[in-house]
Amino acid sequence: MNSQRPGRLSVGIVGAGRVGAVLGSALRQVGHEVVGASGGSPDSLDRIDTLLTGVPVLDMVDVARASDLVLLTVPDDAITSVAAWIAAQGGFRPGQIVLHTSGRHGVEVLRPALEAGAIPLAVHPAMTFTGTSLDLSRLEGAPFAVTAPAPVQPIGQALVVEIGGEPVLLADAARGAYHAALSHASNHLVTLLVQARRVLEEAGVDDGARLLGPLTRAALEGALTAGEQALTGPVSRGDVGTVSGHLDALAGTDDALATGAAYRALARSTALLAREAGRISDDRAAELERLLREHPGPALPAAVATAAGTAVVRTRADLRAARARLGGRVAVVMTMGALHEGHLGLVRAARTAADHVIVTIFVNPTQFGDPRDLEAYPRTLEGDLAALGSLGPDAPDLVFAPGVAEMYPDGVGERAAGVVAGPVARRYEGASRPGHFDGVLTVVAKLLHLTQPDVAVFGEKDAQQLAVVRGMVAELAMPLWVLAAPVAREADGLAMSSRNARLTPSGREQALALSRSVVAARRIAGAGGDVTAVLRAARAEVTGVDGVALDYADLVTPTTFLPAGPDEAGELTYVVAAVVDGVRLIDTTPLVVGGAVGRDDAGEPDVAPR
Repeated sequence: MNSQRPGRLSVGIVGAGRVGAVLGSALRQVGHEVVGASGGSPDSLDRIDTLLTGVPVLDMVDVARASDLVLLTVPDDAITSVAAWIAAQGGFRPGQIVLHTSGRHGVEVLRPALEAGAIPLAVHPAMTFTGTSLDLSRLEGAPFAVTAPAPVQPIGQALVVEIGGEPVLLADAARGAYHAALSHASNHLVTLLVQARRVLEEAGVDDGARLLGPLTRAALEGALTAGEQALTGPVSRGDVGTVSGHLDALAGTDDALATGAAYRALARSTALLAREAGRISDDRAAELERLLREHPGPALPAAVATAAGTAVVRTRADLRAARARLGGRVAVVMTMGALHEGHLGLVRAARTAADHVIVTIFVNPTQFGDPRDLEAYPRTLEGDLAALGSLGPDAPDLVFAPGVAEMYPDGVGERAAGVVAGPVARRYEGASRPGHFDGVLTVVAKLLHLTQPDVAVFGEKDAQQLAVVRGMVAELAMPLWVLAAPVAREADGLAMSSRNARLTPSGREQALALSRSVVAARRIAGAGGDVTAVLRAARAEVTGVDGVALDYADLVTPTTFLPAGPDEAGELTYVVAAVVDGVRLIDTTPLVVGGAVGRDDAGEPDVAPR
């Protein structure tokens, strides 16, 4: 194929979102045949019905098998996993074109398709999509960044030209900077204008958009044609007094924290540009910097307390205001309080992964099946804050400690909606505690929405919880990644848990059977034992032990939590649960059956396979 019009292709759309459905419709208008589309949400099905009338809705693998050109228009973070799944099912073939539309990624995320012999293309339309027929006319003249191996670049260019776009060749290594630049300009422009409109509304201006329109359109045109020479306003003139007045005025607005932070950050950047353009002197730029750094800004909301330098908020409104002050990468650690060294280890892990850390402390009633268990759960907020403060430089920036009414304002039993866990949650803990994971996922989803993190840190001890949370994050395309921290243990090997405090001295001794079971599983796996041998040794440590009522002890696959078959090998997870002294305890360890183990959470030395 060359840069002339491609031959008539059968086109399949994996992920009929706003972009996929529109591009599929555009390709059909120029003579290609759309043979299938995948999409399970009501919005996707509506788009297929409206923009791709008559196109059958198929499973993603069937879509790929039927197509010469596969549009892989799924969320950015799902591209590799979806491509790997389709490849594993034989959905790709030599000579087939597989195209994704992510701006951030090049063709490397399509490696599973490339290994199957397909032609990989990364084609990103530099425009916003509504997912309606209005987008079709907007494709005309729109720039499309095309990244592909040199021999097949003409294929991507030809497809873009055919639907009316303007192809721009982009090196694979440049995709990250390219996408950051486009997102910075388009997304943050919207944020600025929304903030400006809100400030105007508070000032009594009813139609802020009409007031801002001519000014911002002229500024946009000037920036695109003249760059930094188009700068105007008090910062570009070095007018320190006016900038100080702006900061004073913004400090009194309802959205003072977020708007003030944005004004300061962009004023700094504007001063640098103005200095580079020779508009202001170095001395005046330094004076502006001092003002922006030292101006007191808005006070924290009255409900915000501090503990060892950590802000503590109790309401969603105060959380939103305090969260706006945290620039850069943010990690969240969710807890139910009664903090121990294991929780503090999660906070330390979060600190290594982000610029700022938020810890939530909330005893969630919807994940307790037994009201007595909920009532007995320890509430130790004062001690928890002291423990977090003891972390020194690793202490969190913000603690969110809401009450039940703040998280469930309509009442626990009257909430309008919630998250229902999938099949992974119906086994083991889910079977023993019906509804538990529905409650977990509902509160996790709420807290992720409220804290808006880039990273969420969970412990590996709650292995099934980790699996269902990861599944929810992937299924709902949440813009974050989940970091798992290893199991934290007491000196004698017992997995740390807030529930351990409820054990009697004799129960505490009996509970060590669970950690001995974990050690046995790792020892036998490390020695090359198969599934049957590992389970025999692990179960022997907890079966029939006085005071230990075993619920389960099994080897499972990490993502599905299906029991491992006797001939299964590779990475598996050992899980064990029992009731000791009236307290439900769990333990776990990742291990490799049929290979060496890389880490020992139970404190045992690694054992090489014989």
